[in-house]
Amino acid sequence: FAFRWMNCLLMRELSLDCVVRVWDTYLAEGGGAQGFSAFHTYVCAAFLLRWSKELRAMDFQEIMVFLQRPPTAAWADRDVELLLSEAYVIKCLYDGSPSHLR
Repeated sequence: FAFRWMNCLLMRELSLDCVVRVWDTYLAEGGGAQGFSAFHTYVCAAFLLRWSKELRAMDFQEIMVFLQRPPTAAWADRDVELLLSEAYVIKCLYDGSPSHLR
């Protein structure tokens, strides 16, 4: 799932309207390619945190199926805004702290 999320930039997991909103934020993030890819990592982390309670109750196979088809079909702008806001908070907390990568 992570390979697909990183290579497709969540295009398979979100509707086109939501993807455009996410990518707009990536481009506005600044820092060139490093800013883009770094913020995408935080968005993926926020994406996982969104369903962390449910994921912890699943076995490995259920997790893989869930993450390949997360329940985002009905997502609207407010859901994407919340995801991006959570990613920004994670970035503010951990960006520039190399010890969190261990």
